[in-house]
Amino acid sequence: MTTLLLLSGSQRRESFNARLLRYLGRSLEGRCELDMLEPSQVDLPIFDQDLESDGAVGNHVVMIHRRFQASDGIIVASPEYNGQCTPYLKNIIDWVSRLAHIDSRFDNPFRDRPLLLCSASTGWSGGSVATPHARALFEYVGCRVMDNEICVPHADQAWTGNTYMFDPFFDADIDAATDQVLQQAQAFSQIRNELTEAI
Repeated sequence: MTTLLLLSGSQRRESFNARLLRYLGRSLEGRCELDMLEPSQVDLPIFDQDLESDGAVGNHVVMIHRRFQASDGIIVASPEYNGQCTPYLKNIIDWVSRLAHIDSRFDNPFRDRPLLLCSASTGWSGGSVATPHARALFEYVGCRVMDNEICVPHADQAWTGNTYMFDPFFDADIDAATDQVLQQAQAFSQIRNELTEAI
């Protein structure tokens, strides 16, 4: 079955972006496998090439790399810090993207994978100021970033205490965006399987 990796750009325990990923996940349940990469499973130092020779750090990067590699598509939800994506999110990508450059056993786990960008913010922008920067980052490492984006302004007002409550038009936009990334991920999975069978 097609696998989507869900990645929050926030480390906060009650993150509105992690909540958004879980909200999206409920609409995708039964149609694909969902793999939520939790902050507690990341726990990487700030990227430093001097640490690439540290075995403990390296093993942890390999574990995270394998989660990306096993996915057929990615959904990222990140808050906006001063108009940029978070350092935590950038740090994950910096570490994982380096592995293929320093160890020939590993491929670029971002190449050609469809990716849906999302953001939830308590402010007016809904993270829309930062998403172009996130788009540039993920396109640079090789992802195929979807045209559709999901930006949730005033997320604290949309949160009911148990789930998000959106108007039907916004829910329709969410369904269109998740359908698109799932369809692209299914196509990626099929191509990958055909290539594997041909080897």
